[in-house]
Amino acid sequence: MTELAWLLGAVALCAGLLYVAHRIEPHWVAKDGRRFLTSAQPIDRAGTPAGRMREVRVVVLSDGTLMVSRRSFWRTRSGIWRVQAKAPTPPRGRELYLLRPVPDDPMDDYLTLRVPSKSPVVGLLDERVPLPSPRDPNTPTLPSDRGTRRWGRRSDRG
Repeated sequence: MTELAWLLGAVALCAGLLYVAHRIEPHWVAKDGRRFLTSAQPIDRAGTPAGRMREVRVVVLSDGTLMVSRRSFWRTRSGIWRVQAKAPTPPRGRELYLLRPVPDDPMDDYLTLRVPSKSPVVGLLDERVPLPSPRDPNTPTLPSDRGTRRWGRRSDRG
């Protein structure tokens, strides 16, 4: 009976350690701040995940693009990406950045980088988020409030 209790305890301990190891996200930043390790997930153009979250190595190049490398068992896949947007409401303690491939191909997927909010890389990535252009037809806009707004003069202001 005690042997069964020890066996169940060992199995529970291993399961707990696997759970904790799965919850920990990798993150490392070089001293110069231009190389770092983080998690990324590919998403399609509709915004649905196209794969699972994976560990990636990122190098910030001199022209502002990012070289993202993902290692697998057999080979390393690398690509050049540009920061397109930052999530306005990221998960607690994290920052999410949307990356698009360079050159932009309408058939390629996007990539989301997930970085801890206290990381020194956040400032570097924030500098690379482009400002939205009012002339760009692809820029997401909020619905107009013209239908609900009073356009006449207010009676209390004459």
